[in-house]
Amino acid sequence: MTNFVFVHGAFHGGWCFDKLRPSLEAAGHRVLTPTLTGVGERSHLSALGPINLDTHILDIANLITWRDLDNVVLCGHSYGCLVITGVADQLHDRIASLVYLDGPLPEKSGDSLFSLLPNLLLPFTELSASLGGTQVANWPSKVFGVGEEHQAWADSKLTSHPLACFTQQLSLTGKFKQVPKKVFIYNSKDIGIPSPIPGWYEAQRDLPETHVYSLDGGHDLMIDKASEVAEILLKHA
Repeated sequence: MTNFVFVHGAFHGGWCFDKLRPSLEAAGHRVLTPTLTGVGERSHLSALGPINLDTHILDIANLITWRDLDNVVLCGHSYGCLVITGVADQLHDRIASLVYLDGPLPEKSGDSLFSLLPNLLLPFTELSASLGGTQVANWPSKVFGVGEEHQAWADSKLTSHPLACFTQQLSLTGKFKQVPKKVFIYNSKDIGIPSPIPGWYEAQRDLPETHVYSLDGGHDLMIDKASEVAEILLKHA
């Protein structure tokens, strides 16, 4: 049995993996989809104090530690790719595979969402100003390329996200590179937002124990291409 731990991206919550979960559980695997502090059903916690990237790394590292998880396939979507890299840097011996699902690819200390995807700096800053400067108002799911049949469902659950998560820099030792297998899945559909992600992922293709996949869907592949993502993950369970 493999322990799948999924980390959602900005504005989302653990709910975004609901369409992916059944296929993995039907194959006999454990699937954990925690919601990070300050978003989703835990959005009320944003009022209790500063929330940043380190908070979210601790959310997931503590989950793995307290649940005594090993042989973990740790999957991050979008912003969640920063989180899983930080977690793997601390708990590399518990992680069997890292799965990067259409998100940034941090490599060193000092990387942040805004340094890796600088085109998000201005729009996120403007969205933050509308909420007083500490939270970033969420984009509608249409912006992420979510299919029309899923937009109402997703829009009812998206929330604002703490700005400090995007500005804080990662502090890495490099131990995350010791995780034996890495899987990269990106979307090939043009959703109108220029992205360096396909190029980053394709550059990894020839590395040992590295697997790269492209799917014809929007940014939220775990929603619109849930069965295809599940099929890929089951190959690497």
